[in-house]
Parts: sequence; structure tokens; C-alpha cells
Amino acid sequence: MDSIKTYQKYSMKKNTILFILLFLCFNTKAQIHLLDKKINLNLSKTTIENALDSIEQKAQCYFTYNANLFKDRKPLNVNIKNEKLSSVLRKLIPDKDLNFHVTKKHIVIVPVKEALNIPPPKEIIPYISYRKLTGIVKDLNSKKALPYASIGIRGKHVGTISNQDGEFSLSISSENLNDTLVFSYVGYQNNEIVVSNLKKNQIEVELKEDFISLQEVIIRNNDPLALVRAAVHNIHKNYPQKSTNLTSFYRESVMKNNKYMIYLESVLDIYKSSYSNQNALERVKVFKSRKIYDVTRLDTISFRLKGGIQGCLQLDIVKNLPEFLSEDYTHLYNYRLVDISTYNNRSVYIIEFEPRPKLSEPLLEGRLFIETNNLAIIRAEFGYEKYRLNELKNRFIVKGSSKTKAKPTMVNYAVSYRDINGKYYLNHALGSLKFKVKNKKKLFSSYFSTSFEMATTNIKSEDVVRFKYRESITPTTIFSNHRTIYDPTFWGKSNVIKPEESIQDALKRINNSMQQIALGRSDLN
Repeated sequence: MDSIKTYQKYSMKKNTILFILLFLCFNTKAQIHLLDKKINLNLSKTTIENALDSIEQKAQCYFTYNANLFKDRKPLNVNIKNEKLSSVLRKLIPDKDLNFHVTKKHIVIVPVKEALNIPPPKEIIPYISYRKLTGIVKDLNSKKALPYASIGIRGKHVGTISNQDGEFSLSISSENLNDTLVFSYVGYQNNEIVVSNLKKNQIEVELKEDFISLQEVIIRNNDPLALVRAAVHNIHKNYPQKSTNLTSFYRESVMKNNKYMIYLESVLDIYKSSYSNQNALERVKVFKSRKIYDVTRLDTISFRLKGGIQGCLQLDIVKNLPEFLSEDYTHLYNYRLVDISTYNNRSVYIIEFEPRPKLSEPLLEGRLFIETNNLAIIRAEFGYEKYRLNELKNRFIVKGSSKTKAKPTMVNYAVSYRDINGKYYLNHALGSLKFKVKNKKKLFSSYFSTSFEMATTNIKSEDVVRFKYRESITPTTIFSNHRTIYDPTFWGKSNVIKPEESIQDALKRINNSMQQIALGRSDLN
């Protein structure tokens, strides 16, 4: 760059030629490495901006451009298989008066007449930049972490949740600098922070417990079953009656004797049908995924558990009414209004439900959280009675073995919804199951646990796309056993659930194990 400054005294023509030569020398390797990358792209009725966003994820790069370049362009249909990025870009943007220039991981789209004025690499900034905000949500008084707290931008369809340790990570677009971040938790007052007021990218958020004086007269005069029925009756008012596109972060894990064996993460695009159509199927498309497993322990798995993406979608109890919400089965339950709390600065009924005694079939028990004002179901926590779990083993095991017996010891679920401008959207779904497994050839039993959860990070309610069948996966799909090394930067600007400390330790251990195996194989060769 000093040479450029030295030659600034010369004519504009010489200066321009020298700059181009230096710029091309600096970027030759980057261009070859990035523009020669081969990608797949399958999009229908999409904008150029959305197509470039998809390419950013697939090629792990960033685009810089003036949004006016693509104003009033018609929607695109793109179906590209294993083509170089340079060819893909020319198909998307055939304009001869636009050029692509590469600087490290940045691709700059500029008119040809402006190409000679591209600033040096250090000055290039993406058109929309992202700020990675991380932190922890705690109780103001006890300083204890608050797991699964809701974090979102007020009135916008962007958000995430905290993990079991209360930690969170959120990518905030430069478009949201003047918006307000809202932190919510049942039984606590909201904490709101204007994004532009955040001076650091690592913050600690404290929520104050919100006490409500429990009035016995209110508890007595509200029939809990009537409240549940009213909540179901109001589904058409409180939940979207049109289809939506969700971007969700999904993860699942399998542990044996408290040690992680399998850990899978995915960013999913979901076509979610309206809540007015109870029978319509959702479609799921995997945007990005990776699976890590401990090869030294996999030979001990002799059964496969139900759950996964299908389990998370089924946990949308407003869409798929379980027995405790269905009018046909409510007579099998006892309901009790146990408390009034707060969520999102609004009062909430807490209703406990449990099966009536001496029923022939095991049923779910748990708690419902229903807003007092509009009677919207905002959360549910439920599971099966522990003493009847042995009757349910065939419900959870997809693939068994004659040499192995598996007995469930814990089955718990949770689901929550997020209010955006008066409508409630699926926010978080979580399933946790534990099993005692006995192999006839082994003296001692093993203890397995599996969890699967999905957090909605973005919602699109306009220009909703229903994925083609060939683009979708079956929600029951079990991902490939391809092993990948854990990389904290793998997800780029996608919003994810931050791994708990225990998961991070397990990933390090699995990575070390994989590296040792790889070294052992190289020694043999």
C-alpha cells in the first residue's frame, strides 16, 4: 500500500494501472480459491439478495453491493448443481456492466466503470454487517443462570434462546441497530436494551423476579378446565392462520453413562402450515448440518430412539393437540389452577394437569402456562408418570435387538411460543429421555440419555415459500454418520443455541479421540 501512496504524484492513468496490478497480485489466490468453489443452489421465486445470502452460507463468503443495483428485479428460479461460484454468479447476475472482485472472503459487486475505484482490502465492509452478541441471563438476586430464556428483537422475527447454562449467542444485523432487545423468562420482568446502547459484545443480563400477590378469590372463581377449553377455542385468534417459513436451529445428542457419544446440529428451513389446518404436513429443508460422534463408543449402540426433527414438530401442541388439550380426552384428566405468574410483562395462569387414577393407558402430566388476557398458551411442560414408564418402551424405540432390553426411566418435554405483534409463533421445543439398557452378554446395565431441541431464530410471514417435495427431507430422517471436526466458526452469522459447557467439553474430547485415531491410521500407512 506504501507503493500506491508513493505513486500518487504520477498521472491518474499510471496510478490506476499500478493499483490494478497490485490489487490483482494481492487477490490472485483468493480469487482462485473462492470463485472456483463448486456449490449447489436450488431456490424458487427468490430475490437476488436472498440468493446471495444462500451463497454466503454455502461458500462461506460475504457480499458487498449497493442494494439499488437489484431494485425491481423479477424473482428468480435457480437450480444449479456442482458449478463454480463464478459461473453461478454470472447466471444470477448476467449484467455485462457489473463485475465481481474478491478480497479475502469478500466478493464486491460493482459497475465496471467503478471497478477501478475499489478501496484497499482493509476498507471493504459488507453491505449488511453482523454483530455477534454473546452473554448470560441471570436472576438479579440469586445470580443463578436462567436456562431457556427467550431473547429477541421487539416486533421483529429474529431471536434465540439461552442454553441450559443461561448462555446465549445472537447475530444482530446492522439493520437492527436502532431496535430493542427483549429478554423474557416466566416469573420475571422483561429486561430491554437498545442495540445501539450496547458498548460490548459480551454482556450479562439480569432479570428481576416478578411477584404477584395470589388472591384466593381469583383462584377459586376460575375453573381451570374452562380456561383450557377457552385457550383451545382461541387458537384461531392467537396463532397465525397463514403458512410461515421458519429458520430454526436444531440439535440432538446421545449420551452413554453421562458421556456424549453423538452430537448433531443443523440449521433448518421449515415450511409451517397454518394453525387453521391441523392436518397439513410441514416440510423441512436442511440448510446446513454437521454430526460429530465418538467412534470408540458407537459399537455399544444396539437400538435407535424415536424423536428428532419429527419429535420437535410434534411438540407444537397448539398444532397437534395432545390428549390434555383435546375435548375428546379432557374427561380423563384432573386440572388445577396452582398459581398466577408473569411472562413478557403480562400475567399468566399456571395450570397443572394429571391423569385420573386407575386408567388403563398411561397419559401425560404437567403444567400449562396461559396468558390471562387473551388466553394464549405460551408454554407447556409435560411428561409421563414415572411409575408407568415401563409400559411405554415400544413408543420410543424404533430399532431394537433381541439381545438388548431398554427401559425408559425419564420422559420429559417442553414447548414455548413467542409473541410477535399479537400472534404467537413456535419458539422452542425440547425433548429429554433416559433409558436403562441391559445387554444379555454384559454383566452391568448401561444408561443412555437422548435429547432433541429446536429453537426458532427467524420467521418469515410474507412471500412464504412451500418447498418442493424433492427439496425436502422426511422429518424422521436420521442424518448420515459422516464425522466432522467441531469448529466454533462453522455457523457463520446463523443464530444457534450456544453449546453448554458440558457439550463443549465433550466435543473437545471427541475431537481429540478422532485426531488420535487419524494419527494411528496415518502411522499404519
